[in-house]
Amino acid sequence: MSKTLAQSESTTSTRVVPSRLADGGRSVLPVIDCDVHPMASPLSPDIWKFLSDPTRQYLRLRGLPVNLLGPQIPQQRVFAHRLDSVPPNGTPGGDEAFARAQLLDELDIDAGILNSFGGLIDHGANYPIAVGVDLIRAYNEWLRESWLEKDSRWFAAICITPEQPDEAVAEIARCVKAHERFNQILLSTRIQQPIGNPRYWPILEAAEHFNLPLAFHVGGGSRSGPFTPSGSPNYYFEVHTGFVNPVYNLVSSLIFEGALERFPKTKIVMAELAWSWAAPFAWRLDGSWRVLRDEVPHLRRKPSEYLAEHFWFTTQPMEEPENPKVFAQIYEQFENAGLHDRLMYSSDYPHWDFDAPEALPAWLPASTRRKILGANASQLYGIPVHDSSR
Repeated sequence: MSKTLAQSESTTSTRVVPSRLADGGRSVLPVIDCDVHPMASPLSPDIWKFLSDPTRQYLRLRGLPVNLLGPQIPQQRVFAHRLDSVPPNGTPGGDEAFARAQLLDELDIDAGILNSFGGLIDHGANYPIAVGVDLIRAYNEWLRESWLEKDSRWFAAICITPEQPDEAVAEIARCVKAHERFNQILLSTRIQQPIGNPRYWPILEAAEHFNLPLAFHVGGGSRSGPFTPSGSPNYYFEVHTGFVNPVYNLVSSLIFEGALERFPKTKIVMAELAWSWAAPFAWRLDGSWRVLRDEVPHLRRKPSEYLAEHFWFTTQPMEEPENPKVFAQIYEQFENAGLHDRLMYSSDYPHWDFDAPEALPAWLPASTRRKILGANASQLYGIPVHDSSR
């Protein structure tokens, strides 16, 4: 264990989320939303007050780095927001009370996990490393003060600087001490090297030590090349449908580099990266391993077994085939791949392709809906819920 980790211990939340009651007192299934996006500009007062004087001076002198969020790609609209999600301050996802009312209260959601814009900053692309480290710390402090301390239903991912693993580990340890409801670590899918590379192993060690899932989310990464393996897209449509592209390299890297053997308690969440690809990709991984296994003698099991043990998935963007029977077949494949308890509801609030809990097909068995809407996330994150529907 690294010295930084040895100096700090994790904090486990025992807060119980209240049971949900629909109008008239009818009990309903508990819901945990695993992908909510708070938003603040680094130049806004909300973030500025947490920045160090040298970073403020740099931003006054140079302004906001052009590539802060990675490559310039076609946008549907700023922050791809729902038209009704703009609060009085004008920033979708920028007002905790507004988001709480529109999401948690209106839809009767028990808990929401905040995956912040700050976690997708393209660290060190065209500005000093120290500025990136300071920005990340400021975003985490904003999450703590402006969200976690305002409502006990909010939980938050820790933003880190993956290209500076030592700084990332220190920030993880700091946040764990700062608030009990920092409950996962957020990374972009587009970092400089495949995530299984040993350069990132200190982050995996920290995640395992503090028993925190690593959540990978689409976005960021101009230094890793064009947005797609075939170059940069011309249409937002291409961007939106191509979100899943990085997952294949991410999964295979973690497995074949031996990272999951080295850190056997690692938990990976694929946020806003779909899920129907998982079972077919597991078949492909196993097929390749059967003929190439001599190259990776450190693997003790089939790749599909690592996938089933270490990975979780969020629902949004929900698979929506025109024929409902096809959805049933896709989900059956997912279950048969050993992933029956690994799919978790997410809304993607405040984005335009937001999914309410009702987006989950109503004809699914109640036991399946219960697991996807809340039970699977409750088990992964240790967020207790009272389910009065049983």
